[in-house]
Amino acid sequence: MVTGFDLIHNNRPLQKHWIKRIIAFFIDLFLSSIAAYIIIWLLGIRFMPSLLVNFPVFAGIIQVFYSAICEYNNRQTFGKLLLDLKVEGLKSGLSLYETIIRNFSKIHGLLVFLDMIVGLATRGDPRQRYLDRVANTTVTGSPEPKHIDRYIREHLRIHHEPRGAPPNENIEQDNIQINSCENCDGQLEPAGGALMRCMDCGRIQ
Repeated sequence: MVTGFDLIHNNRPLQKHWIKRIIAFFIDLFLSSIAAYIIIWLLGIRFMPSLLVNFPVFAGIIQVFYSAICEYNNRQTFGKLLLDLKVEGLKSGLSLYETIIRNFSKIHGLLVFLDMIVGLATRGDPRQRYLDRVANTTVTGSPEPKHIDRYIREHLRIHHEPRGAPPNENIEQDNIQINSCENCDGQLEPAGGALMRCMDCGRIQ
């Protein structure tokens, strides 16, 4: 079984995608923490040890609903807007229910980390956290390299084909006598069957 970790291992665009996702998360977390502090200050709640322990969860609850509402209305939070990322619905338009589901793990940083790890450790689109799969959503870059979707589809197909299956003649024909990447002129390496993968940009060709 090919996992998300397998797909991003030598793919720089996917690695950059996740770096941008993580930066956007911390930007939104910072904004949510400020909002949580302001609410506590306005309510006149005194800071006590119990409040300090529960503050991350309080800020996380704010981040869940802030992210869900922003993504439902604009497909972006402020952090995603700065990093040129958008949330996409895979079946139809993006519903509020789907945005709440995909953001539920943001109630605590540890849950977000586990959500990301489980998503990357299982088979599927490496741009999805586990709750993205549950909600049928994903996150894409804007603009995103055109070859990323092809790379994901082809890599999943290669590892899913039964042993002894004949190679795809069209793909094999497309890759005859290709010595360098068509996208960035980088060095190519075997990617299974007749396919080659660029070691620099990750493009399958």
